[in-house]
Amino acid sequence: MTVNITCPYCNFSKQTSTDKIPPGTRWATCPRCKQRFEFNFQDPVGGIQEVPAGKGAGSKRGASPWERRSELGVWKGLYETFKGVLFSPGKVFSTMTHNGGIKEPLAFGLLLGSLGAMFGFFWEFLIVRESLISKWPSLFGQFNLGLVFLIIMILTPLFVMLSMFVVSGILHLCLLITGGGRNGFEGTFRIVAFSQSTKILELVPFVGGFVGWFWHLIVQVIGLREIHETSYLRTIMAMILPIVLLFIISMAIIVPLFIFL
Repeated sequence: MTVNITCPYCNFSKQTSTDKIPPGTRWATCPRCKQRFEFNFQDPVGGIQEVPAGKGAGSKRGASPWERRSELGVWKGLYETFKGVLFSPGKVFSTMTHNGGIKEPLAFGLLLGSLGAMFGFFWEFLIVRESLISKWPSLFGQFNLGLVFLIIMILTPLFVMLSMFVVSGILHLCLLITGGGRNGFEGTFRIVAFSQSTKILELVPFVGGFVGWFWHLIVQVIGLREIHETSYLRTIMAMILPIVLLFIISMAIIVPLFIFL
């Protein structure tokens, strides 16, 4: 006998023999989006039976185009995700799963974040290049630009990866404090990783970095709100909280110095 099991998250459907389903099984993992869902299986009398999904049925959340690139193609998956995050973040993040794993978002964030960071550094280097050479001619005389950029290309992905984990950890802690982190650290990390799409704006000389930084904040506010199904107030409070804490700590250090000096 055969049953047809449909994932409630991405609507992927697959027929399987009842002989391959252990007795008492109530959970399945989608091979496409990797979501785990409950289903109500009863041994059919004959033919093909449609197995209704349980928990999560009717959910509109699923994998991002990047995570479905085996189906869509690498370039289409990359482009659709990048375009969606950049121009319609609310729509993308409101339909994106919050627990599909961090490996794919990490790969996406590393790719877009590293590319943007390298271009951002390149434009900034052009601005301050003459000043640096005039101040430290002996230092820059020992290295050619090719070697400098090779070192940057090696170190940039490491820095981008580290920053994604650090920012995600701080943001999620602040979301927990404000009561807005209902869908876990992975949900926060996915927003931080996919929001690296905005870093591609740094390809635009000189002004791209500022525009990208500003839009990056907006995309993260929208994304965190949608992925954790919380309010904009809680999300904005969580993003402001680290700045407030840093200001308080700075004042706690600086004020005593002025008093005693």
